[in-house]
Amino acid sequence: MSSDCKIDFDHHSEAFVRDPYVQYRRLREECPAGFSEQHGGFWMLSRYDDVRQALLDHDTYSSAHPGRVAIPNTPRDGGTAMIPIEVDPPEHTQYRTQITKFFGKAKVEELAEPASDLADSIIDSFLERGRCEVVKEFSEPFFSKLLAMFLRLPITDSDLWIEWAAAIFAGRSSDPDGAEDARRELIQYVDQLLNERKKSDQSDLFSALLDIRLNGEPLTQNELRGYGMEILLAGREATIDGISNSIAFLADHIHDQERLLSKADLLPTAVEEFLRWNSPIQLLGRVANKDISLHGEEIRAGESVAVIYGSANRDERKFPRPDECLLDRKPNAHLAFGLGPHTCIGLHLARLGLRIGIGRFLNRLSPFNLSTQTVGTLKPNGDARGYLSLPLCFEFGKRTRT
Repeated sequence: MSSDCKIDFDHHSEAFVRDPYVQYRRLREECPAGFSEQHGGFWMLSRYDDVRQALLDHDTYSSAHPGRVAIPNTPRDGGTAMIPIEVDPPEHTQYRTQITKFFGKAKVEELAEPASDLADSIIDSFLERGRCEVVKEFSEPFFSKLLAMFLRLPITDSDLWIEWAAAIFAGRSSDPDGAEDARRELIQYVDQLLNERKKSDQSDLFSALLDIRLNGEPLTQNELRGYGMEILLAGREATIDGISNSIAFLADHIHDQERLLSKADLLPTAVEEFLRWNSPIQLLGRVANKDISLHGEEIRAGESVAVIYGSANRDERKFPRPDECLLDRKPNAHLAFGLGPHTCIGLHLARLGLRIGIGRFLNRLSPFNLSTQTVGTLKPNGDARGYLSLPLCFEFGKRTRT
């Protein structure tokens, strides 16, 4: 590696987690292809057009390197790939297309009414207190249980996913041994689900994994494990963060609460803007498959490259008034769900969870505001943008349930 544009960029530092957008602006202006020596060294793409091109060009910016989608890298026993996120086309296409029917919009929308009932039941559990901690008491249990319903798994299993995800994502830097222990427990859980489906096909997503054929051959045990782990972890965490981030914004902008309540059909558009303005996934890693010349820099084959969604979605070259959250923003070609072959397969489920979760929270609890006694705590890992805790207050009884 040689670069004239080295920046001391550490997305897991306290300063970055507090406000990544200051650093993103510097990257976009001064070092659109910058290099950081942190975490083993990696390049950073921060402008919208560069991030978009990288997401579309899997031949150049590859995901097919197990453990390197995360920065710092997370080596694994046996090199188990998280499928399909750590696999490139053409294999990726075969892995993905054989289960897309489960994630179709019409199929997902069948959960709209049960999701609303679920959100209401969770809100009922803390309604009379006049306060709540959004993450642990609402966002996390709501979407985890909704995912269990979607997967047709026991609702109580979602408590396990919450525990494992906390260790794997938030704890991988501070407690790598704990993260690895949680990953092993998750693998055992996936193995158990698959063994049960081998004995009795339940016509669900995990049963469908056993029917996938790649070049005529069934998936190996490691491939099945990787696929199962991604289904249970990847999109769940990001959607929980998206719900919490959106509620945090609204708690600080009472007039936008009132606006969404008076104009309910604006909510889907607002959800897209929440995702752009404070993207739950801030960055993911790729590996250069070949030498790349970009903005006067030379990225060598084999080097790590961070594609920074959070910066691309605030790029002033693409979005007017990028640092403002404009609920009626159109068009809004944000990259929060990725793009190209690795576009989030569960985006319809995520959008449903965001729409229903935010909508019911607004309808039942507005006006709500940030607690003046306890401040929120952001996640320490800056590749994600979300809260560990978010205390809110609301005026119980001011609004009737509809």
